[in-house]
Amino acid sequence: MSAAQFRKVSNSYSEHHDFPFASNQQNGWPWTNSSGLFINNINAPKISIITPSYNQGKYLEETIRSIVLQNYPNYEIIIIDGGSTDNTLEVIHKYEKWITYWVSEKDRGQSHAIRKGLAVATGDIINWINSDDLVAPGAFYHIANEFDIKKYDVFCGYCDYFINDLAHLDKRNERMGLSATIGQTLLAVHMNQPSTFFKASVFRKLDIDEQFRYTMDVDIWFRYLLMAGKDKVLLSDKLLTYFRLHETSKTVAEGDYFGGDIQKVFYNIMLSLHQPKALLDFIARDIPDKSKFEPRHYVIGISSKDIKDFIRYFAWLAVHYYNEEGNYASAKACLTVAYRYGQPLNLTMVKQLIKHYMVPTFLLTNHNN
Repeated sequence: MSAAQFRKVSNSYSEHHDFPFASNQQNGWPWTNSSGLFINNINAPKISIITPSYNQGKYLEETIRSIVLQNYPNYEIIIIDGGSTDNTLEVIHKYEKWITYWVSEKDRGQSHAIRKGLAVATGDIINWINSDDLVAPGAFYHIANEFDIKKYDVFCGYCDYFINDLAHLDKRNERMGLSATIGQTLLAVHMNQPSTFFKASVFRKLDIDEQFRYTMDVDIWFRYLLMAGKDKVLLSDKLLTYFRLHETSKTVAEGDYFGGDIQKVFYNIMLSLHQPKALLDFIARDIPDKSKFEPRHYVIGISSKDIKDFIRYFAWLAVHYYNEEGNYASAKACLTVAYRYGQPLNLTMVKQLIKHYMVPTFLLTNHNN
């Protein structure tokens, strides 16, 4: 086997409108039935699905079938495999007729694979579906019917979680969270990437930051909200995807590492909002391997009013942290931020203001000793 295997297939629905045969006698979606929906429209938006893959051959066939059996006239499947050593290539060859582009070679991980797929995608609408997840029946039909890309940038539908196979559904109707303000939305970190489809031009503008191994979806979603707000996000009540939980998935096997990646996103947000060093240092405490982290400035296109909940929350946490550490200069700096962004003037807040603005620093230091 060569270090890199590659095959590009130029296909369209009109050429390959037949469905792949299910030879393993499995039942149910996506084995023995199609979506049952069809858009007979040559102007249907082209939907590009990028599938990053590495040694998930046991699940990849279902992923591919769930796309092909959409019975949709204008789609492309792009598989970016990291040089799998299992049966992945066997599955790809089996379904090559329906795959627009695939490559199998060593890469820098999932984020890099998605970027490689983005570079060759030609659709009007783009999403990535991991090689162990599934597109739900009729998803492309619903996207084409509801997602007006002249009016909206992002289309968010429902996703059901399942354990190992669809017979074991877990969480139902998960969808990308949107709260009253962008600040509240960022704090909630209510994510659902599989059922979030972007207009291609917006996705390309945002790109994927390869620094994120676990939360590239959080990063791109938060960057979009900070740049454009939520006015061009369309929420749908249609089921679009299924998210698989299994013992080797990142969510299950490496779930403890997601928090550190999220802290990097939070740091970038505070940096982009020009917050003081004391607050940045507070956020940075929980970033693993800080020496390898390269902070990035995000584009901010929303008002400070829409983000104040986020800033105030972390500033107030930092006040208490620095007080306990005896770092009163940093506590005062963060208290100023919390007050500026609307921390309620209750008894606790008044005590902090008195402590840091009316009591001399040397008294605080001596009291601490």
